[in-house]
Amino acid sequence: MLASDHESTPVLVVGGSLVGLSAAVFLANRGQPVTLVEKHVASSAHPRAIGYTTRTLELFRAAGIQLPAGTHGHGPPRRARVESLAGPWFDEYPWTANAAEPRVEYSPERATAIAQDRLEPILRDRAVTLGADLRPGTELTDFARDDDGVSVTLRPRAGADYRMRAQYVIAADGAASPIREESGIGRSGQGLLSIQRSILFRAPIDHYLEQGVVQFDIEQPGLTAFLTTYSDGRWVLMLNDDVDRDPDQQRAVVRQAVGLPDLPVELLTTGRWELAALIADEFRADRVFLVGDAAHQLPPNRGGYGANTGIEDAHNLAWKLAAVLRGEAAPALLDTYDAERRPIAWLRHQQIFARADYTARLDAPAGDVDVIDDIAMELGQLYRSSAVLGASDRLPPAQRPDQWAGQPGTRAPHLALRGAHGKTASTLDLVGRGWVLLSQDDGWRDATTAAEDQCGFEVTFAHIDAAEVLSPIAFPSAFGVADNGASLVRPDGYIAARWTTMPADPVAELTKALRRVAMPARAAQPTGLTQRIRNLEDIHAIETLTTRYGHAVNKGPDGKGVDLTAIPEIFTADARWSSDGLGTTVGAAAIAAVLPTATAAVDFSMHAFLNPRTAVDGDHATGSWLLWIASVLDHRPGVAYLSADLGYLRTTDGWRIDSVHIYDGIRIPGPPAADV
Repeated sequence: MLASDHESTPVLVVGGSLVGLSAAVFLANRGQPVTLVEKHVASSAHPRAIGYTTRTLELFRAAGIQLPAGTHGHGPPRRARVESLAGPWFDEYPWTANAAEPRVEYSPERATAIAQDRLEPILRDRAVTLGADLRPGTELTDFARDDDGVSVTLRPRAGADYRMRAQYVIAADGAASPIREESGIGRSGQGLLSIQRSILFRAPIDHYLEQGVVQFDIEQPGLTAFLTTYSDGRWVLMLNDDVDRDPDQQRAVVRQAVGLPDLPVELLTTGRWELAALIADEFRADRVFLVGDAAHQLPPNRGGYGANTGIEDAHNLAWKLAAVLRGEAAPALLDTYDAERRPIAWLRHQQIFARADYTARLDAPAGDVDVIDDIAMELGQLYRSSAVLGASDRLPPAQRPDQWAGQPGTRAPHLALRGAHGKTASTLDLVGRGWVLLSQDDGWRDATTAAEDQCGFEVTFAHIDAAEVLSPIAFPSAFGVADNGASLVRPDGYIAARWTTMPADPVAELTKALRRVAMPARAAQPTGLTQRIRNLEDIHAIETLTTRYGHAVNKGPDGKGVDLTAIPEIFTADARWSSDGLGTTVGAAAIAAVLPTATAAVDFSMHAFLNPRTAVDGDHATGSWLLWIASVLDHRPGVAYLSADLGYLRTTDGWRIDSVHIYDGIRIPGPPAADV
């Protein structure tokens, strides 16, 4: 039984874990109403993810979230191969082999480690503060898509089922995603690697972390396992034998992994989950979008590809949905979500199995794959889509930021800037909210304003003062432009287009680029001086068109007749012509057809449209005119003073007359023909 059938939301997020909560935060941070439902009432008792990359911290920073400092350092967590914590330690190996990290500051943020069940409440609080509607303990039981939206049935733990209508649905409902399955989207990849069992526990073993190693591959006769810490007193032991152990057996295997048979162990919880690598064949089904594990199930790794990739999915999608829902962008912009994010998921899938941690799990080699270092994977991925101009196929899929030079499709580089009150700011603080044009040349400022007027959405110009750049690398070098060049940055902080030098017509070039990459939904409604100038241009075009109309129906003494060929260039195809005494004719073709008969008895005529009162409203306009006609009809001259109301329509070929109505006035006949 349904309690109601009238609730609605622009965006419904299904799934309230890390990625779903991030989606709600990012949408609400852009002023977009969003509803999130989660079948559980609280975070999982098992913390799961722990490491969050510099890029994730940048995205949270832009949304007003500051996470506590981690205890694992700023790079990938260190891992050692050991017999046990208390026994021999064999060797330590890096996540990326032979990776030399240049002494470059890539970001104002640093990666951190925080248990997922500690992070999720922070995200919930921020989402609610921003206005998101979170509904824990609420399960989606069915949904149906149509051309205009998605209808769902929701089942709260307390209360009756109810219906909700959403324009779009974000499926953050996990690796088993019922929404993905119901949408008929398949998956590809390495597939299921193993079934994992995990034991979450507390024990007095934190002193083994003093050397800085926080992950341990346990290798001893009869036990192969993985042991790591959440850096808050909790540890987790992961086993791939899929054995159901009772509490005593759980304590025994923990003691075996640690190497202390008398170790006091406090059991907290256990888990059973799939270690798998699978990528959805599509990330979108009409108005449904897959994010996180629903889109890509990636094994846990020291690059943090699972949760962090999903958080980036949510960020990429949020600004696009917000732009479409605000009416700023056409729905075609949403196609770029799959185009940009699915290749990233496949790149990370590929990189996981190129590294030693997972190569041994494959039955056959993954192929000749070059390992891409951590910083490149984290901060240097490349987007290719119709929302980017000039991301060449010859470019690599990822590089370190210092190897890029502001190419379209890459993250806008971080440069330290002198901020207010002696504080240090970042170029990243200038972007990430809306469309921004960055340049050292203030000459782009007026071009930005003009392009903004023509495109119909806000574009901000950010002037980079070379004297305020604190980084050792200058703005032109970092962004790959000359001193008078410019970089156009999207609302997600990725470069959409750039001009290495200022073009001859920067307004035209910037406007053309914005129309391609931002995909505006409609023509702009300019304001201020630009609007007044454009109105004057429209009025001039309308008055010129009306004069052409008068000339087309004139008959001159030099033998000029009515110009029927001009009628289709003056009137819209379905224009209406009417007068108080002659009735109505509909359509340009019909108007042209009746003119020869209607003017057959006229030897001479001259039409003059005078004293117009013209009003322009977007693509429509009206004009009230005095109409003076001098004519010779049946060899008898005369004049008429009439009035006319004309309606106009802006078409792709310019202004056209859409309606004419002639009102009767004063007619003054001339002398009889014999007296002329």
